[in-house]
Amino acid sequence: MTYNNWHNHFVLAARERELGRTAELAAEVRSGALVRVTRGVYRRASTITSDPQRLADDAYLAKVRAAQLLALEPLVFSGLAAARVWDLPIVGSWPDRVSVSVAREAGGRSNSHLARSYIGYPPPSVERDGLVITSLARTVADVARTESFVRAVAMVDAALRGSKHRKPVSKDTVFRVLEGFSSAPGVLKAAGAVHFGDAASGSPGESCSRAGIRQLGFPAPVLQQPFSDRAGLIGIVDFWWPHCKLVGEFDGRGKYLREEFTQGRPTAEIVVDEKVREDRLRALGFSVTRWDWPVALSLPLLEAKLRDAGLR
Repeated sequence: MTYNNWHNHFVLAARERELGRTAELAAEVRSGALVRVTRGVYRRASTITSDPQRLADDAYLAKVRAAQLLALEPLVFSGLAAARVWDLPIVGSWPDRVSVSVAREAGGRSNSHLARSYIGYPPPSVERDGLVITSLARTVADVARTESFVRAVAMVDAALRGSKHRKPVSKDTVFRVLEGFSSAPGVLKAAGAVHFGDAASGSPGESCSRAGIRQLGFPAPVLQQPFSDRAGLIGIVDFWWPHCKLVGEFDGRGKYLREEFTQGRPTAEIVVDEKVREDRLRALGFSVTRWDWPVALSLPLLEAKLRDAGLR
């Protein structure tokens, strides 16, 4: 298995005891230089992300890595653990435990930090970032079988979309994996989430909103619709319902705080630009409605928001 630099981010208590550094370990923990990840594993505080929007993702990836450091042999991470290594987004919270797949004859039990799922054959797996994980298609299939429709859709959309660090997976590939599950629980539910998946969905918030729109029975919106006026391109909107000339926009905090979206611009400038953009859309005769995470996560609030905006 490949050695990765992240190994240097962690300190194993057992190793420190062997080196006679128990007192030093305790001192570093007290000072905050080391942060506990799980029993017996600590992480150097200097390696924790400074992005508040990514803290939960960063912490769960640390749990996955810590689980491998504690293991005597390579683990096959699956489910949400594999999804995290694939950098798929979560709607809600990551679990407390890390999921791994093992053959039934391998034995072993789930414990406070590992959730083992037993399978009759090795799942398709790859090595990524020094960890053995289920293939992207298998990971998507597992998540879609076991998680809620909203959480599954967010991950399916991201997997179909791909990223600069991850090639997209095709629906056909995921469907072939699902066919191999035969009558396993959740296969029909998973097929529905994969069928509904759309690479055009631009963020977890948009995916969550789109799933809610579907569950509420509203007409499906056009995604990523560009609009222009005499001055040129106004922008690309998240949701567009042409039958009622309604534009819908999901506003996550990242749009105003994260460097990858702000590109160095101050928040005040971004807010003003958004206001100008919205005014230009309204000048075309469109209605514009915006919502954030609390609305996207609540079907009653999302329904009220869209009905108030005129969606029928």
